[in-house]
Amino acid sequence: MYVIPENIFWILAGPSLIAFLISTLCFTRISMKHIEKKMREEGIHEPLWDKGLGIRVSMYGKVIRRQKPAKATVVNDEAILRHARPIDLILARTMHYSFIIMMTLAIYGYFAYDLGERAY
Repeated sequence: MYVIPENIFWILAGPSLIAFLISTLCFTRISMKHIEKKMREEGIHEPLWDKGLGIRVSMYGKVIRRQKPAKATVVNDEAILRHARPIDLILARTMHYSFIIMMTLAIYGYFAYDLGERAY
């Protein structure tokens, strides 16, 4: 297996982490805030089981990316899709792809550079 130099790895890994954090922040502050505001106007409230956890962030993103309601879900897919805008789809995809890139680089770094051994 070819191992890229470690400084190039960190040049790739750092921005991917920052991109994921920024895209998640933008999705929660722009898309979720808008969708949940419109849902509250209809009388639909966010799930009570997710107070402070943030698990619904990935669920909202998955529903918006998929563009169709699931058969069994814990969030209101129809209401989310009804209030989602085109910018919400872009933000959901950006959050998803940046997460995949970040995790791929993290797994690669763990095995290629023994980053797990440096933890202690």
